[in-house]
Amino acid sequence: MDGSEAEHMSGIPASSITQSILRYTEVPQQELQYFQEQLVWRHVAKGAFLLHSGDKCEHVYYCDEGLLRMFYENEEGDEHIKNFVTDGRFFTDYRSFLTNETAFVSIQAIEDSLCASISKADIERLYERHACWERFGRKLAETLFIAKSLKEREMVELSAEQRYHLFLERFPGLEQRVPQYQIAAFLAISPVSLSRIRNKRKAR
Repeated sequence: MDGSEAEHMSGIPASSITQSILRYTEVPQQELQYFQEQLVWRHVAKGAFLLHSGDKCEHVYYCDEGLLRMFYENEEGDEHIKNFVTDGRFFTDYRSFLTNETAFVSIQAIEDSLCASISKADIERLYERHACWERFGRKLAETLFIAKSLKEREMVELSAEQRYHLFLERFPGLEQRVPQYQIAAFLAISPVSLSRIRNKRKAR
């Protein structure tokens, strides 16, 4: 985890991650406190990686502040961005996390970011402690699966221009924070095509 500095919970406010958890399910205060004690927080420098393709993903992460991208490269070396991670989001390479196989994707900070992580072993202990954590894990997995399925459908059914409009709606303000070539890689179009779409939108 190059460029990241790990530290424990002391001194770092947990209100953001607590609110994010409670959006999925009710959790007793005692369980929230225990969860927070298992977290490791990292200041992830711009350009640093939380996960490299080819490594095993053994953590679930949370972005408290900052911006990251999840991406992979094809055999020609072209980058394809699966997702951008913004404040208040849980994220992981779920396939690698569940199967213990190596990850296809890399996770890299686009900006200096503050992230928390919890290990697979600690998550298993949470499941054994209280039923609320199994509910949380199930609902989080459902959310990630739905988002993945929705994007796959949009890539097939929507035009590049429609996908760009959805990007602006779902990630307000992100266009000013992310290089154009990375937005193009997320939309699966060339930077030239994205430039045409943006110019067309400005001309309206």
